[in-house]
Amino acid sequence: MAAGQADMREERTGTLAGLACYILWGLFPLYWKMLVDVNSIEIICHRIIWCFATAIVVCAVLRLHPYRLLNNRRGWAHLLPAALIIATNWGMYIWGVNNGYVVEAALGYYINPLVSVLIGRVAFKERLTPMQCIAVVLCTLGVTYFTVSYGRFPWLAFALAISFGVYGAIKKHGGYPSFEALAVENTITLPIAIGLAITVAHVTGTHAFFGDVSSVAGWKTTVLLILGGPVTAIPLMLFSAAANKIPLASLGFIQYVSPSLQLIIGVFVFGEPFTLAHAVCFACIWAGLSFVVADAALRYRAGLRAS
Repeated sequence: MAAGQADMREERTGTLAGLACYILWGLFPLYWKMLVDVNSIEIICHRIIWCFATAIVVCAVLRLHPYRLLNNRRGWAHLLPAALIIATNWGMYIWGVNNGYVVEAALGYYINPLVSVLIGRVAFKERLTPMQCIAVVLCTLGVTYFTVSYGRFPWLAFALAISFGVYGAIKKHGGYPSFEALAVENTITLPIAIGLAITVAHVTGTHAFFGDVSSVAGWKTTVLLILGGPVTAIPLMLFSAAANKIPLASLGFIQYVSPSLQLIIGVFVFGEPFTLAHAVCFACIWAGLSFVVADAALRYRAGLRAS
């Protein structure tokens, strides 16, 4: 009985962490669009640098020891590929947002939960309830219709979906504490980020970071680049906490909050087109989500009765 209540609390905490994470990620286009005049490579470099700084400060305050995770081969086997994959995912996403592909990026994060469900089923033997199966079918139909109607193969969407799905699976399999894992991942990519930032500044002859300290716009850009660290770190820590507490299938369905917000921002804030394909996809996905919510509510009530 006590174990069942603890599991319910664990799942509830993980669900709330996942929901908070995906709401923040859904609002990301508003933040990165403010850096639209900055080279995408420079943005991703500073994102890694300041995310590293944020994670290290958090670990120091909480007296955590992140580099103990690299004391064995298992740590390297999980955290090295995770670091490279998430850095690549960040770069593709920022490039997409700043080049007018917010809607395609949103499509990627609509597809990603299906990737998470597939990985959860194959790699972790996670079982789907009948209502979750209905949700998968509805979401698959919506995403398939949207992809076919898009007019060309949305390579950015699929690259984002697959890369983040694999990242989530690695995080779940590793099971490492979120703060320490994030610090290690950014430590691994830090030398690459610093080297790339220097190279870009040398090749282009310009840099946005402290590039024009005589103007308000220059200082604003510098501050935004620095704040990109905590803006990145906080939802990633929430994601790691959620991935460790709830099944990948559940986490995948919660993720639909993020692309829905991104789609709304892309259409109503940035003026990207909203077609019949968008409407059909949106309707199918939220219909599927209604089944997931109903299923979660029924299981929660069953757990309460059992307790």
